[in-house]
Amino acid sequence: MSKKMLYALLTGVLTVSVLGACGDTEGEDPTMEEDPAMEEDMEG
Repeated sequence: MSKKMLYALLTGVLTVSVLGACGDTEGEDPTMEEDPAMEEDMEG
């Protein structure tokens, strides 16, 4: 396999993976939900 073919293949794989990572998530991140217990700790 020539270097040009290898580079073209790797470029395609990288492009697909970057575009796949930028996809829209259906729900919100559960770690970003507000926790009432944390709000109480911060107020006191």
